[in-house]
Amino acid sequence: MRSPGPGPGAGGVGALAVGRAMAYVTRIRWRVSAMDWLYSAHVLWFLAGAVFLLAEMALPGFVLLFFALGAFAAAFAAWVTLTLGWQIVVFLAVSLAGLGLLRRIFLRVFQGRVSAQADDGHGHGPGAHTDDEATGKAALVTRPITPSVPGEIKFRGSFWRAEATVNIGEGENVVILGQTKHDTGAYNVRPATGEK
Repeated sequence: MRSPGPGPGAGGVGALAVGRAMAYVTRIRWRVSAMDWLYSAHVLWFLAGAVFLLAEMALPGFVLLFFALGAFAAAFAAWVTLTLGWQIVVFLAVSLAGLGLLRRIFLRVFQGRVSAQADDGHGHGPGAHTDDEATGKAALVTRPITPSVPGEIKFRGSFWRAEATVNIGEGENVVILGQTKHDTGAYNVRPATGEK
């Protein structure tokens, strides 16, 4: 006579089927919980902050940097389980406070020194705004410059708007006289040879 043991009637196959079903459900739950984690508020805020930082690297101006800081602060707020309304308040408060209070300081620190002397009316000579490190340095014209239409120069691997009192063609060498009075992202230049 056989002893009653695991078998179809004793739950052997049934237990195996239940075990497999539980393993399958556990895998599904793990996948769902991983997706829930990916779409959780603190991760989304963090990813938004990273996108703002990457965009700031591509665009000048120190504006998106503060939105990145706001997004990181909102990620922290979400992590400590503040509601979405409070997360938005934290994002806006940190972003706007940083933009209003720190942007000017960051621009001063990262744009270089500017000194003022007496101006000749064209942004040259005594009085022109100058970037001490660029003044007197050579640059290459990449877009023609006329007295009425600014052109472009290449200086230290970057392209800058440039103005001059004479026509200067593309490919010519110029000397930087300093930053223009009205735009710190543009330089006054003169031809490297000839008129001074």
